[in-house]
Amino acid sequence: MKAIILAGGVGKRLWPISNKNLPKQFLKFLDQESLFQKTIKRFETCKSINEIVVVTNKNFETITKEQIEEINFKKKIKILLEPDKRNTAPAILFAIKTLKEKKMIEEREKLLFLPSDHLIFPKDKFLSYIERLSSFEKNKIVIFGIRPHKIETGYGYVKLGKKESKDLDLYKVDAFVEKPSFEKAKKFFLSENYLWNSGMFLFTEKTFKNEIKKHSPNLFEFYELSYDKFLKNFSKIEKKSIDYALIEKTKNILVQILDISWSDVGSWDSLYEVMPKDENENVVRGNVVTLDTKKSLIFSKKKLISTMGLDNIILVETEDTIFLAKKQKSQKVKDILKKILKKNNQK
Repeated sequence: MKAIILAGGVGKRLWPISNKNLPKQFLKFLDQESLFQKTIKRFETCKSINEIVVVTNKNFETITKEQIEEINFKKKIKILLEPDKRNTAPAILFAIKTLKEKKMIEEREKLLFLPSDHLIFPKDKFLSYIERLSSFEKNKIVIFGIRPHKIETGYGYVKLGKKESKDLDLYKVDAFVEKPSFEKAKKFFLSENYLWNSGMFLFTEKTFKNEIKKHSPNLFEFYELSYDKFLKNFSKIEKKSIDYALIEKTKNILVQILDISWSDVGSWDSLYEVMPKDENENVVRGNVVTLDTKKSLIFSKKKLISTMGLDNIILVETEDTIFLAKKQKSQKVKDILKKILKKNNQK
């Protein structure tokens, strides 16, 4: 089995510290290791994973190599550089097509696709699920679901169907729900029939090929091209996530329940949750002084930041930006970025 790590995203929801030059997967805001490095090291002791493949953008080639060298990882790591940024469906297509061209995979070899910016604890328990799935022989797509521990509108949900396997917590998928309203998310949280969609997938090249042929013919057309033509035409592939292109369309799919602690660190709120806090439940980094401030995240790059009488805020200062928001509103960072881009283009 190969672990294929998708590391080409720019992490817009953690703007302004995450940007096109230094996206969140390479940042070291929790400790001395980036989320990308933690993702790789997660597989150090996994017997089923014989090789790591990193798929990233050519702009991140240098930092990818530097961070791999820093951790002195023992297993073989292959870096694949995407010709263009086209979202996760084309990235996965590129990875499989390239590995086939280089004769590095067989059609029935299991491929575990996962993002490079998730936190997972405990590691050994997560790996135990991967080890058990290594012997699962059905030609199915397996996704991984997390039981919700809070009301969350920023994640996609999976509705559980009938149990498929007695030995594994594998279930059929009844439905997918994308980023629900608060009321729906509350119902999902109180129900035992809904999981967060973790964004991790397991399938073989053969299964992937058959399923995109059925459900995503536009993608399949590119997959059938010769490798040289595929690379030349890569920028013409529609930007689409693997969820929309395949996962939410196919019926040949099962969900594995992961009984672990998981976060995609996809927003300032989720980052606040996983970081250590002071006696006032604040997360503070840099030159910061607070008074009567609670349950807030405050990052200072250079300037002194002082706050007084504030609760539940996100305040981030970088070299050229100050970002201030209420907590629970930080999922909308992409919206403010669109306005900034529009304003800059008008100048």
